[in-house]
Amino acid sequence: MPRSITRKRNSGRRQRGAVAVIVGLTLAVLIGFAGLALDLGKLFVAKTELQNGADACALAASRELTGTNASQLAIAEAAGITTGARNRVLFQSEPVAVQMDGSVEFSPTLNGAYEPKSSLAGSELLMKFARCTVNRVGIVNWFIQVLNVVPGVNILPQTVGATAVATLAPAQTNCALPVSICGSALPAKPVGSWLEGAIGPPGGGGLTGNFKWIDFTPPAGGASELGATLTGSGTCTIPSVGAEVGQPGNVASVADDWNSRFGMYFGATKPGEAIPDFTGHAYTEINWPSKANAYNDFVAQRTANAPYQGDAGTGLNTKGSVESNTFLKANGADRRLAIVPVVDCAGFATGSTAPVQSWACILMLHPINNSSGGGGGGGGKGAAPAVGTGANRMFLEYLGAANNPASPCATLGLPGAAGSAGPLVPVLVQ
Repeated sequence: MPRSITRKRNSGRRQRGAVAVIVGLTLAVLIGFAGLALDLGKLFVAKTELQNGADACALAASRELTGTNASQLAIAEAAGITTGARNRVLFQSEPVAVQMDGSVEFSPTLNGAYEPKSSLAGSELLMKFARCTVNRVGIVNWFIQVLNVVPGVNILPQTVGATAVATLAPAQTNCALPVSICGSALPAKPVGSWLEGAIGPPGGGGLTGNFKWIDFTPPAGGASELGATLTGSGTCTIPSVGAEVGQPGNVASVADDWNSRFGMYFGATKPGEAIPDFTGHAYTEINWPSKANAYNDFVAQRTANAPYQGDAGTGLNTKGSVESNTFLKANGADRRLAIVPVVDCAGFATGSTAPVQSWACILMLHPINNSSGGGGGGGGKGAAPAVGTGANRMFLEYLGAANNPASPCATLGLPGAAGSAGPLVPVLVQ
């Protein structure tokens, strides 16, 4: 065979070999770039799953930072680890790893130094923020590692992490009643105590004793505004702590409005215009002589949509129609659990307003005698003044601070805006 022909055949073989190498490298690169999208998607999913775990961990841990338990950091860490580990990563194939004394850290401020509980002995009660950090190391790539055949490329397994910070903040605000509690009445009052106010003086306006009728926008409004607040939703744009509230209203003119929340209608208050609670069942010293802890029974009566039981069972002297349980079930709402301002009643000694100190949760216990006028009436001209609960006395059940996590005055349990007075709930802040 001629030498020239042999040289051509060898050259063809070398060219075919070079093309095979180029094609092989090109396929590797194409597969690598195609795999890049898939592997990045895998890492994105893992990041999202880890973030869910970190968020859950931080929220559960911050729930325990109430500042009332010296062991709160240990409890918070355990809650964070348990809750965080209930989440899963890598397409839900394995639990998120939350480590003891490392994954959960605490700080007294949002932007302060975060440390594990083992470094915070003696300052446990000062911690207000919980931070959870979770990682997943050694995430093996699916396809992109084929690029390792390219000289100088060395793609290793990946690590993904997530961090979250949470704290306790007031929940959305319940609309408040136009009644204020004197702060001096609360230090010795456990949850469930009845607070007593005097409806009087006879023929006058306002309440005395442990609480007062108040207007949230003094000096405007007066009794008509108090009545509209009671038949409406209440005051939902509440003033901040330190704001002055006052201007007592007249009991005789707001009794009908107050009683509408018990499913009782008289005078200008009409069914369909003034929403009742789910129950009108009332509590006075006559049918609840212990004068404490009626809340649990109230819950049971509300479940049954029990209507007001009548004056004979309560010792009251009311007027108007009493709606049935069918009406309360169909038209009722949360109307007897409400927040009220706690004020420094010393301000009323020298003026008509007093500053808001905090907010409390209360239960409206009973109706007020219609047209009592602050202690009189009910029996016609010349009759002796009515006395007793609903006439010259009024009770509210104190159910604790409105921002207490156990408060039954919780609304949606969602974080509120600045100035909210609802129960403290865990909130993600970072």
